[in-house]
Amino acid sequence: MNIIAEFPKIHEYESTEMSVVYMRKLEEKPETYDNKFTTLTKGVNLEVNSWILNKLGSSETVLEVGCGTGILASRIASKGHNVVAIDKDYKMISHAMKNYPTGEDLNLLYQIGTFSDFPIEPNSKDAIISTFMLSELRPLEQQIFLRKVWTALKPDGRLLLSAEFLPSGIWKVPFKIRRWRYKKKLKRQKLNQTQILKHFFQYIELIGYTITSQKQWKHGAIQALELKKSDQMRSQEPRYYFPEQVSHKGFKSHLKILRCLLTGQVDSVPIEPGIYQSGNPNKDSPILVTANYEYSYIKLLKHLKGIDAWILCVDSNGINVWCAARGNDFGNRQLLEAVEATGIQAITEGRTLILPQLAAGGVSIPNLPKNSDKFKFQVKYGPVWSSTLPEYLKFDMKEKNEKMRILKFNLSHRMRAWITHTTFLFRKIFLVPILAFFFIFLILAFPFGQIWTHKSLIFLEIVLWILITNVLISMLFPLSSFSRKFIYKSLFFGILNLIALGSISYLIHGQNPFILWMIIFQFWLGFFSTMSFSGYTMTTNPKEIQAEYPLFTKINKVILISSLIFLTIGICFY
Repeated sequence: MNIIAEFPKIHEYESTEMSVVYMRKLEEKPETYDNKFTTLTKGVNLEVNSWILNKLGSSETVLEVGCGTGILASRIASKGHNVVAIDKDYKMISHAMKNYPTGEDLNLLYQIGTFSDFPIEPNSKDAIISTFMLSELRPLEQQIFLRKVWTALKPDGRLLLSAEFLPSGIWKVPFKIRRWRYKKKLKRQKLNQTQILKHFFQYIELIGYTITSQKQWKHGAIQALELKKSDQMRSQEPRYYFPEQVSHKGFKSHLKILRCLLTGQVDSVPIEPGIYQSGNPNKDSPILVTANYEYSYIKLLKHLKGIDAWILCVDSNGINVWCAARGNDFGNRQLLEAVEATGIQAITEGRTLILPQLAAGGVSIPNLPKNSDKFKFQVKYGPVWSSTLPEYLKFDMKEKNEKMRILKFNLSHRMRAWITHTTFLFRKIFLVPILAFFFIFLILAFPFGQIWTHKSLIFLEIVLWILITNVLISMLFPLSSFSRKFIYKSLFFGILNLIALGSISYLIHGQNPFILWMIIFQFWLGFFSTMSFSGYTMTTNPKEIQAEYPLFTKINKVILISSLIFLTIGICFY
């Protein structure tokens, strides 16, 4: 795919955002990476490289992390420095080796590896360099990177880095709009998201660095920094970063909860991952683990009601526990990352992490490290609902605690699921098509005067069908317990929905033939909505659902196309 051909006109600072989004795409072809990346950044990457070269002294020991094609590393080595350059992409390292400078006696070594697994002696490097790599690290990984660099640098060593940041002032607005657009493109191409360094400047001082030099391009969207160990920290160990406590009280917190509920709980609504507090915990207080989804955090703190506890928020990409665990965003990797980044084992003597029961779909306890210096905890699952945590923590009764871990998808839970699922369907599936069809019929109605006006009411009726369909599924979901397969459940509710909506349509339209044209669409609403509802039931096995999807997709397409044809004919002749 020719990225440059696809985006021939690159605005001054839109190119910066494109470099964030498409860097991984460009890395698929190392032979063209440098030229295309230079075009995307309008040459800023070359200015960054020159800035870094000017910051180096003579005969220094240098480590470049995320070296890419090795262009910068070879230039540094040609200046007489001893360079080790690493990258996790074997294609990049292979390309760098093929283009190794010949005819020169260089101290230059290319190796496959990441900073987390590459062995480096403490206090061994004069300079560590990272250019446009940190955006590929998540916030907790960025903190781990800074602490490891701090340990690897000599007392007077420097970290030279460049990365993408939020621009300053009013330039944030177009930046965020463009980032939203390119994230959509990224999602369509099934590429992983990169991270803008939103909180990076908060990490620097608290971990133990001082900024000694800084340069900006594109209104601060690209920055180069020179960091050194703080004078008072040189003989110590790097510190850990703790985010500011997020309020869970007051009217604003209720609005945040409503926002999550009334948007279908499908948006990423993150808080900073890290350690938070409930009450005034001490070294013996329990450690509760949750997602960095704002709704999960606020509800957990409200239910604890001041109970002293440590709250460890893993980086689940701002997704709730159940969905994150099912989607590989709340698993062993994220748990180990949170423990390492926060240093929680250094501030508490507790050695038990209490995880939400619904995290069991992602966290595999048998595969966690045993007797490791980096992970000294045992893990156990707490109750399903955070509302029962106070009782769970107060009474150490095995039988009672086991009951709290049993998921009961009762009526109140189903009605809440109905709210979030229905808002999800309207936002992501139905709203745009309904509005589009509505305006098409209004346009068609204009030349014919009042002849089309009564048909516009049909669209209000369709909205009513969607609401009733999801009420039926939520209220009567236990009736589908005859099978674990959601295709069978979908067929069951499709038929049930057809009967219910058909009866309502008969009451509204009488014996008008129009209701016969609607029946396939009414069946499809129940069929599709039931499968969509599977993610809200919390009783499903993700692997079972994934196994059903190929067959479901085929059946769904046939029914949907047929229903739309018949519904359109019915509306036209109504």
